[in-house]
Amino acid sequence: MTIRRGQEWGAPGALAEGAPVARTDGEVADLAAAAIAEGTTLAEVGLLGGDLHAALGSPPHDEADLRAGRGVRLPIDLGEVVVDRGDGLVARHLFLAHAVAGEGRRRWARRTVVAMNGTHLGAADLGPRAHPNDGLLDITDGRVPRSQVRAAARREATGSHLPHPGIVERRTASYEVLDEREMPIRVDGRLIGAATHFEFRCLPDALVIVV
Repeated sequence: MTIRRGQEWGAPGALAEGAPVARTDGEVADLAAAAIAEGTTLAEVGLLGGDLHAALGSPPHDEADLRAGRGVRLPIDLGEVVVDRGDGLVARHLFLAHAVAGEGRRRWARRTVVAMNGTHLGAADLGPRAHPNDGLLDITDGRVPRSQVRAAARREATGSHLPHPGIVERRTASYEVLDEREMPIRVDGRLIGAATHFEFRCLPDALVIVV
């Protein structure tokens, strides 16, 4: 069951024997994708770093702490980008913390679409209302006038870039994007290609992380 407002989330507990440990968001996504490719599932993983780990307060545990039960077990959603390659072909890419479509160095100068499973992308609070186990992604989609790009970048640090008349905000389980231009897409900070048609989806209760 995904989290509901006012409910307790997670519980103290140990990382299962043999469960892997990741130090970045992308490592978790890669482990989950590898399990799917093998016809299995990734039940749980220890998390020691990355943007989602930071959004959870950067718990100061190491692997020994997690194995000894000094961490917290948290059910977590994953995000997925489904890219339409044409002719009925699609590519699927998992992410743990975030996916961003658009010019990375000039966010919001041109159309930018951000899908957040957690609150932060680096120092930027791009998902101020996001929760990684509510069955939803926090989507922001739009652009701002060039004269406001720097101001928007400064406000990202506190999540105060929203609301903005040039940016649409949604909390949703899926969000489809169509654009005339190919938009570069980055999942957990890694470029996966560019596309004009793709969809962000939330995969609820995909696994448990231990932090």
